[in-house]
Amino acid sequence: MKKSRSTVQGTAYQDNPIFDWLALERAPRVGPLTIARLINGFGSPRSALEASPDEIRRRTGIGEKLAREISEYQIPEQAIIRDMRLLESLGARITTRWDPAYPSLLKEIYDPPALLFVRGEILAEDGRAVAIVGTRNPTRYGLDVAESIAADLARSGITIVSGLARGIDTAAHRAALKAGGRSIGVQGCGLDIPYPRENKGLVEELIQSGAVITEFRPGIPPLPTNFFRRNRVVSGLSKGVVVVEATRKSGSLITAEHAVDQNRDVFAVPGNLMNMRSQGPHHLIKQGAALVESANDIAEALFKAPEKKPQPTLFPAVAERDEMSDTARAVLEAIDPDPVAIDILCQSLTMEPGKLSGILLELELKGMIRQFPGKMFARVLG
Repeated sequence: MKKSRSTVQGTAYQDNPIFDWLALERAPRVGPLTIARLINGFGSPRSALEASPDEIRRRTGIGEKLAREISEYQIPEQAIIRDMRLLESLGARITTRWDPAYPSLLKEIYDPPALLFVRGEILAEDGRAVAIVGTRNPTRYGLDVAESIAADLARSGITIVSGLARGIDTAAHRAALKAGGRSIGVQGCGLDIPYPRENKGLVEELIQSGAVITEFRPGIPPLPTNFFRRNRVVSGLSKGVVVVEATRKSGSLITAEHAVDQNRDVFAVPGNLMNMRSQGPHHLIKQGAALVESANDIAEALFKAPEKKPQPTLFPAVAERDEMSDTARAVLEAIDPDPVAIDILCQSLTMEPGKLSGILLELELKGMIRQFPGKMFARVLG
């Protein structure tokens, strides 16, 4: 028995084809692969939703129980109209897997989202994309590496994709935008939910110079299970995935696993052997991931030659270091990318605090080191 549509206020929304897509997306036990079977069998969401159980079974091969549930599904009209109005207020749109505007790389994976909720613009040039992911609690070294790689890739015309999480994700997004490039953030919740809250401003920036996307309709909270699905989209949008600092149990390694399943390249940044955040990248390297020392390693592996060659060094150029005194050079070599306290430097270098402070100021003015609160110093990458 075919479903009739009510004549409640909101008919204009019900006549919009997007209404039918949102209705199908809400159907019980219907995910991306089932939606694909229904569209392949019926050509449109409305035809699928109005079909009898026997028609659904015959055209799609879907089992009897699920076919009956889909056929008897009562469309929550008011909830869908509410979602459509909310999406309008956000300036968002929906693109389906069958739209020409749908990201071509994402179409290649096993289970691409049937619907993408999008704020901003996804362009053809975003096919040249690299995902950068990592821990939510990075060291200074991890942040510096993520920012350096993201900025250099962005200057080369490569779009940076990440998951909008705290830490490495946020650093990669911001560095790409600061470098004048494009970036795409993938959320694990509805577009109407700011998560994490402190990235609300970053979301607005991404909308202007890229996009924020999700496969979750408005109102869906950032549930832990959502991030497994989010991660496959992060890797699916990208030619390769770079992991910067992650524990062995990090979601970043799940993203890397998705990348392998999707026939994407995986890259890992080595770190301090004593830091548990290095365990994830080191594990990936042991499993065959490419060790990354610079953005150029990634650009050459994925795109042969970047449009603008990134700076390949993580440390100050040899020419600049040659101009330093032996004492200044010794101080620089004693400073790691992770911040170290001045009193520890005094002990390791057996140098008086006054003399060391002068050299540290010299190195800081040259942009070779960075000072942090508490008289902590770290070497600058790039």
